[in-house]
Amino acid sequence: MVARLFRYHMIILSSSGDKIINLWNVESGEILKQFKEHSRSVTRAKFSPDRKFIVSCSYDNTVRIWDIKTGIELKIFKEHTDCVDDIQYFPNCQTIVSCSRDRTIKFWNVESGERTQTLKKNSDVKCVDVSQNGNKIISGSNDCKIEIWGLL
Repeated sequence: MVARLFRYHMIILSSSGDKIINLWNVESGEILKQFKEHSRSVTRAKFSPDRKFIVSCSYDNTVRIWDIKTGIELKIFKEHTDCVDDIQYFPNCQTIVSCSRDRTIKFWNVESGERTQTLKKNSDVKCVDVSQNGNKIISGSNDCKIEIWGLL
């Protein structure tokens, strides 16, 4: 679960085994919106840096982008061949990085929906994050290694 301050209200996202992403108002406990297109458990859901979108990933091997205001699924990325465990937006909101049990880290152009790069590992990749300036990613995998990747 990820908590962020969003338009003067504390809003959090939850993702779970019921295949649903919920957008919650923390103060009232009310579900503001639900995102329901994943076909299997949702492993992560995160806000975009500009707070206009949500990116999610799932056991259905996909990464999806959602419009927060309308609740509409805008993009679906389908090139992973196993569960996608983590995703992260780059600070510029133009690129998303995802990692999977298919032993890859993939980079996606948000605008075009195209995969721009794939890094291959020797173990399932469980988590990924992006540095504040967007020039590095950090990954953690089942082989107990944390790696820092410099990007051009």
